Amino acid sequence: MFQQRLVLVCGLVLALAAHAGMALESQSGGDGAAVSTELLAAELARERGECRQAAETYVKVARASRDPRIARRATDVALECAHLPAAWQAASRWRALDPENVDALRAAGLVALELWRIDDARSSFRELLGKPDVEPDRALGELLPLVTEGEHAHAAWLAFGDIVDRKAVSAESLLALARLATAADNFDAGRELLALLPTTDLAPATAAGVARLQAQLAAAAGEADAALDAARRAARLDPEEYSFTIAETLVDLDRTEEAHRELERLQSGPTTAAEAGRRLALFALGSGDFTEAQRRFGARLAQGEGVAEALFYLGAIAERRGDKTLALQSYQRLVEAGAGLLPRARAAALLIERGERDQALALLDEFADSNRGAAADVAVARAQLLADGGDLQAAFATIAVALQRYPEHPNLLYQRAMLYERAGRTRAAAKDFEALLKARPDDAAVENALGYTLADRSLQLVKAERLIRKAVAARPDNAAFLDSLGWVLYRRGDPQAAAPLLERAWYLSQEAEIAAHWGEVLWASGAHSEARTVWARALARSPDSVPLRTTLERFTGKPDPATTAPLPAD
Repeated sequence: MFQQRLVLVCGLVLALAAHAGMALESQSGGDGAAVSTELLAAELARERGECRQAAETYVKVARASRDPRIARRATDVALECAHLPAAWQAASRWRALDPENVDALRAAGLVALELWRIDDARSSFRELLGKPDVEPDRALGELLPLVTEGEHAHAAWLAFGDIVDRKAVSAESLLALARLATAADNFDAGRELLALLPTTDLAPATAAGVARLQAQLAAAAGEADAALDAARRAARLDPEEYSFTIAETLVDLDRTEEAHRELERLQSGPTTAAEAGRRLALFALGSGDFTEAQRRFGARLAQGEGVAEALFYLGAIAERRGDKTLALQSYQRLVEAGAGLLPRARAAALLIERGERDQALALLDEFADSNRGAAADVAVARAQLLADGGDLQAAFATIAVALQRYPEHPNLLYQRAMLYERAGRTRAAAKDFEALLKARPDDAAVENALGYTLADRSLQLVKAERLIRKAVAARPDNAAFLDSLGWVLYRRGDPQAAAPLLERAWYLSQEAEIAAHWGEVLWASGAHSEARTVWARALARSPDSVPLRTTLERFTGKPDPATTAPLPAD
């Protein structure tokens, strides 16, 4: 099998290298054969899994060549190998060699976002949007969905927020930009962009999308009536796409019983029944009703609906109930079917508990070998599993090896800092966060991480507050950052100022750890009854939260793990 693959790879590389060799021969006196050899060596290294060598060899050749196709291939290989510095060098070279190429500009911009090179990203995207043969609306329609979800949203908002001419783009582009601003935790900017849209003559799908975002923003502001009015409007305008908007909005408003009734209503509809059943199963799981969740996911599995998801959650339920054997069987069935990283990580954790560490780590290594672009994420998952299993030394070694293979990868550096913090080595953690911040200036996530690390250990509280306030200024509606700010103010002896920040953080996220903080601040202020209510509501949502249960034990005595009933009053 390896020989057959090798022949195919060699054929592709030799075709590319032949052109590169001829191009270089005319420029530099016939050294094209050497270039062909280096390209072949790079592809063979890639085939053997020696990703760093492959990426760096490609970049070396691309920098010496004037053929943009080599730079393009170098960019692809570096990204496949998660070698971000090499990807930046390759994409920059590609852009320099072929400045009219839209793909080169797009690649350079996206790699710049990965590396927090905001000015470079802004430059690439501005140039792309300004090209006479590029339709801005089409380009934005392709680009913005790529960066709106996940960790790139804030960097993308910084890049796109001030280069798009609001008066020159369509309503659909303005809506996409408003979604990006909202995903970047800048709700005011999202509202301002929505306000630029006409109130009439919008296509029904666009008008429904506007209403859905208005519902989300109104719910975040606690404006229940406005949120539900907008949700109903979205569902009416586009019932196929936004059938569940009312239920989602009720959840955002923390009106869980009404949300449950809405989902039950949707379960009777012919087109919404399956998805409503799925959401009701997740609803039961999230509220700790494992019997109901098991019944619903079991029914979905029997009906062949969402089989992979049902297997995963049935495994999670079995794990929470202490039936580790059944849980492992569910996860292993998913692994055998080619599942992604999450089921493998859960199976690996259970195998480590059983003392089968080599088999556990092999599950992750197999996934990394066949998904090179996810290899850095696999290394993070491996380190977390080892740390959870009590082997911090092996966890650090995992990150060290991964950084050799994927140099300067921000996720790996972030994980190493978190491991230091977990090991009680706060100074080392702070040093790593400081280094990350130097490489990624004004990255609010790193500012918050460093500030919270210091605040949680009651160290350098003035500096911690300054860092967190800067993060909040950049992303004013981020629940984690608001939680950090409330926590540092509490640590500095000001629970009255901390409480409203933590309350808002809770309503934005319903995160159990935030509820633990908010309840502690209320308790410290003498509001014991309010604290108990906050903890009880959070416990109903997240009955297994370790931070929440630890806080409850400290202040009220350990709650009964089998119940989610409200805690007794003082």
